[in-house]
Amino acid sequence: MLELTIILLFATILLLVLGFFYSSPQRTVKRRLDTMVTTSPDRTVAEELQIPFFQRVFAPLGDGVARLLKNYTPLEFTQRTQKRLLMANMDARWTPNQFQGFCWLGGAGGMILMLAMMYNDSSVRNPDHSINIATAATYLLVGAAAGYILPQFALSRRIRQRQEQILASLPYSLDLLTITVEAGLGFDAALAYAMRKMKGPLMEEFAKTLNEIRLGKPRLDALEDLGARTGVEDLKLFITAVVHASRLGASITTTLRVQADALRTRRRQRVQELAMKAPVKMTFPLVFLIFPALFVVVLGPGFLSVMKLLR
Repeated sequence: MLELTIILLFATILLLVLGFFYSSPQRTVKRRLDTMVTTSPDRTVAEELQIPFFQRVFAPLGDGVARLLKNYTPLEFTQRTQKRLLMANMDARWTPNQFQGFCWLGGAGGMILMLAMMYNDSSVRNPDHSINIATAATYLLVGAAAGYILPQFALSRRIRQRQEQILASLPYSLDLLTITVEAGLGFDAALAYAMRKMKGPLMEEFAKTLNEIRLGKPRLDALEDLGARTGVEDLKLFITAVVHASRLGASITTTLRVQADALRTRRRQRVQELAMKAPVKMTFPLVFLIFPALFVVVLGPGFLSVMKLLR
């Protein structure tokens, strides 16, 4: 009986020692590192495959090309590209160097496409079957320019669509902020509440602003960065009013209410402006597309009858 008690006591002490040893923080970190070392290749491949193909393949190529042409790229162009990527919410996926390199790759691809088209194009060749240098150079320049401009155009289109979405959701967001602040919430809490109730690019920008504030950035600086990051003029005006009200100690509730009314008025004026432009934009299709078809349908039978009588 004594021997059994000694064995059980020894086993208990051994298990306790092993438990404390394997549950220590150093052992946990070492086990985690061993797991990452042994399983990192497969896990890295799986994580890489989750990245879109376009970003996984062309972004490194663009980065390499940008490094080769770095000395020939103006600094202002790089800064402008960084600002545009930030406005398009693509700064986390593309760096300015990668995007510039991708533009150069697009130009090279356009030249290759033009070369393939000129191979079977007889207009590029002279009567003696030699290549017309001027025509070939024009084709290559057009292809390079088109390939270089196409990514810029796609980025501008994404920026414009995102700004339109922000502008469309801004009045409802301001109304919600006004109601929540009047109910007693602080401005930061009102932004968080609006994020939970609405979706869209504006809420993503609000989330970035709140994260910057939580990380220690001054609230007014974070709000000013919000206006500069989106590029929407109405949002900039709203942010400027809020910043001035905070610095001067004015009522944030009154400021929000006034800005919501002003934004709604500007939106109504913008819609009226678009309505006034509609007749002018309809002139071209009306004159060159609708009227000719209408004349054919209305005057065609009479014209045919006159032609028969004249014969």
